[in-house]
Amino acid sequence: MLVLAAIGWATRQPLIFASLGPTAYELVEQPQLRSARPYNIIVGHLIGLGSGFLAVYLLNAWAAPNVISAGVVSTDRLWAVAISATLTTFGTLILKAGQPAALATTMLVSLGAMQTRRDAVAIVAGVLIITAVGEPVRRFRLKHTEIRPVVGRI
Repeated sequence: MLVLAAIGWATRQPLIFASLGPTAYELVEQPQLRSARPYNIIVGHLIGLGSGFLAVYLLNAWAAPNVISAGVVSTDRLWAVAISATLTTFGTLILKAGQPAALATTMLVSLGAMQTRRDAVAIVAGVLIITAVGEPVRRFRLKHTEIRPVVGRI
């Protein structure tokens, strides 16, 4: 997270955002999970990002109040959340790209916190950086530490 925050600070881009925290944690704490693999991280977050933007577009909710700053959920944002969460869930299931934090990315967009082109670029960059930095850590943890077995199929 420090690397990501430092790059964001140096480039003056919002490269660090809420959904990357759980992603980074999963890379380190649960490296054996399928959702911690690069494919799942990148594709999952891209599905979440696309689903959020698609829902906001379909509802023309661009001008609806940002839920996080306004503290109020407008009807447009309510439906954007419902649609984008559904699209993200089905998209990740179909593409076998489950990544729980991807739904948080969807929420950031559909709630209005990150819904500009600049935000989309920052999200993609942040996801790619956390994956590039986290993958060596994940592999190290898999090779050199005793990992708790995952119960059930992931």
